[in-house]
Amino acid sequence: MGFFYYIAMQEITYSTNKKSTTSIHFTYDKRFFMELAGDRRTAIITSGNITKSYPEIFEGQNVIVIDDKEYHKNLATIEEIASKLLLLGFDRHSFIIGIGGGIVCDIAGFVSHIYMRGLRFGLIPTTLLAMSDAAIGGKNGVNFGENKNMLGCFDNPDFIIADSSFVQTLPKEQYLSGLGEIIKYALIGNENILNILQNEREKILNRDNETVNRLVKESILTKVQIVENDPNDTSTRHILNFGHTIGHSIELTEKLPHGMAVVKGMNAAVDLSERLGLLAHDKAMEAKKLLTDFGYDIMYNLSETHFNILCHDKKKEDSQIRFVLLEDIGKPVIKKLPIEQIPALIG
Repeated sequence: MGFFYYIAMQEITYSTNKKSTTSIHFTYDKRFFMELAGDRRTAIITSGNITKSYPEIFEGQNVIVIDDKEYHKNLATIEEIASKLLLLGFDRHSFIIGIGGGIVCDIAGFVSHIYMRGLRFGLIPTTLLAMSDAAIGGKNGVNFGENKNMLGCFDNPDFIIADSSFVQTLPKEQYLSGLGEIIKYALIGNENILNILQNEREKILNRDNETVNRLVKESILTKVQIVENDPNDTSTRHILNFGHTIGHSIELTEKLPHGMAVVKGMNAAVDLSERLGLLAHDKAMEAKKLLTDFGYDIMYNLSETHFNILCHDKKKEDSQIRFVLLEDIGKPVIKKLPIEQIPALIG
């Protein structure tokens, strides 16, 4: 059984052959998770900035605060959380909730998967990037050395709460980082997102709540549809990596926010698509315009360090690296390129 879903007024649900149904809720009630967690003993994993900004969420809760910076997304942080869960007396019937950005959600899902061989968990993504992409689809993991998300698992939460009002307090850089992932969905095939991006630019930049909500819902729907037949990321789900192959090397080398690095990676993928004769020049310019219209710096300059990281990426298969390229706007294609050719093609 693959993913299936339906839309109600404020809910999307999906399920896989591995876990029970995940419900995705759209609400502005920041304590709604208590209703979903029920009478299970619960611990919340979150970051310091969230507890300071929204103290009302955490009243009466077991709270584990972590540093949500990329360099703390590692096994040491997992060990610290596991130690605190042990001290709290958590057992296999307890429940974990991750409240925060993509790093918090990844860590919460991963520690839930391995603690006592598995606790159930829920996620409340608080960044645009997390609620539109990172928290959806069951991928959880941590970095290992310079290798991004090298250690992890597939495990879907019981619920996800997508509260777009969190977006209003995000720093501009974080907001644009999330928007970068949403633009990805437009370029790989969601025409509704493409139309919103092209026709409602000012509303998006001004964070109009209704418009942001539409983008988040469309993004979630797109991701659910793409992973419908590929929950373990072995085939068609690869198209979600558009911009990520090069973007990850930029993110790790230049310490850029994930979505900002992915934007540069998408620009590089567009260039590569054109150089390989897959994408017409006018279509390449259309894709680039979509990026620059929102003020992104799309320029990239890849060094030996970038290529070394590429060679250790999860998308490497023997002597080839898998790229997601474009044959047209909304028409992605997966290509494997020999490692030795890559510097000449995208250097």
